[in-house]
Amino acid sequence: MAFALGKRKSGTTGTDSLDVTHGVIWRQLLLLCVPIFFSSFFQQAHALVNTFILGQFGGKLALGGVQATASLFELAVGFSVGLGAGCAVISGQFFGSHDDARLSRSIHTAMTLALAIGLFISVAGVAFIPQILTLMGTPAELMGEAIPYSRFYAAGMVFSLILNMGSALLRSVGDTRTPALIIASGCVINACLDILFVAVLKLEAMGCGMATCLTLFANAALICRRLMRAPGAWRLNPRQLGIDGRICKSMLGTGLPLGIQSSLYSISNIILQSTVNTFGTDAVTGWGLSSRLDAIVWMVTEALGVSMTTFAAQNFGARNYERMRRGYHTSLVITVVVVGSMSAALVAFVGPLSRIFINDPAVTGYTTTMLHFIAPFYAFYSIVDNTSGAIRGSGESFRPMLLTILGTVVFRVIWLLAVVPLHHTIETMLMVYPVTWILTAALFVAYHHWGRWLHHAEAKAKRLEYQEVAL
Repeated sequence: MAFALGKRKSGTTGTDSLDVTHGVIWRQLLLLCVPIFFSSFFQQAHALVNTFILGQFGGKLALGGVQATASLFELAVGFSVGLGAGCAVISGQFFGSHDDARLSRSIHTAMTLALAIGLFISVAGVAFIPQILTLMGTPAELMGEAIPYSRFYAAGMVFSLILNMGSALLRSVGDTRTPALIIASGCVINACLDILFVAVLKLEAMGCGMATCLTLFANAALICRRLMRAPGAWRLNPRQLGIDGRICKSMLGTGLPLGIQSSLYSISNIILQSTVNTFGTDAVTGWGLSSRLDAIVWMVTEALGVSMTTFAAQNFGARNYERMRRGYHTSLVITVVVVGSMSAALVAFVGPLSRIFINDPAVTGYTTTMLHFIAPFYAFYSIVDNTSGAIRGSGESFRPMLLTILGTVVFRVIWLLAVVPLHHTIETMLMVYPVTWILTAALFVAYHHWGRWLHHAEAKAKRLEYQEVAL
């Protein structure tokens, strides 16, 4: 049988990989999670450095110009992260089943997709940034800063696709340490470039965009270098770049729903940003600052969600379904306790924290109000992240996409376009978060317990296996 070819014996992984199909679950989740957390930490540290330097040396308009585009680039980055996560699920399953032949082909297929899609996004972004910002209703006084910043960021999106895809592939084989170290080095590079371009050369928001683009390039080069020196079947050989049709179809079947889900979520955030824009420059800046301050909460949620996906993917590949279930419950307990504690601390200290970045009472007032409304409900979204991670690790991503779109996109847009205009206050706008998070958490928990997602995932895996056998 062709499916049996290229099998790797258990325990013959590389030194930086981690096989989580056996061992103590909570320890393995933490071994996966901690490096992912620090990876996210350094990514957010890079964003905080941008915010701090712009606030101190660029002023309110430069800071506002960058914040006004945040949801736009969340759209592009979110798509790349979702696509990478979906591709990595398939690679993780091959790793868990010890199928080196298909693991190697999946790595080269995924990186080829990242390069092609990244080039398309970069070219389109550079060309149409002014029109997009205008459609978003970006305040006219911020456009002079937002356009040059956005063009440089868009140019770097091809590097972002490569970076996120490569990081996801390394995590799929349990190597969460390398992406964290690369992101950490990128944070140092970005800080130095920000100081040079913004504080020294006075390029304001454009300098921040240049620093971001160059940092993405450096990180993408490092992630490719690591893959090219990988100690196992996940080694990247540039001469083998290309598309394996069967694996690509499976990857797109898993990755595109995740990418579309993330993109639609970001589109709803763009609509939300447009609503925030109607409250003026201080509200726009305060909204951007609040997203920086609560970033550590999202780091924990994301880290456990990604860890759960890797854990589920490897154990699904090994057909260890009971272990998948126990891993999900363990991860859920950890994240609810940790996220709940961090949310309480953020509510208590948001005022002093916001004044560290900018000494403007109007801006810090908006920031405090925003976080007091939404921070107590972060734990509900952490349930969504963990549950969806457990499901998508099996390769089943289409139906979870529909649940996410219904709960956090459709209802959010209805609220913003129908309810907020009737009661045009910041408080009415902010209520969209707790309402949609609670709704989506309920939908996901119900689907995980009573849906047939594992049946659908098994059927999909068998189809891919039969195609390989037929070949």
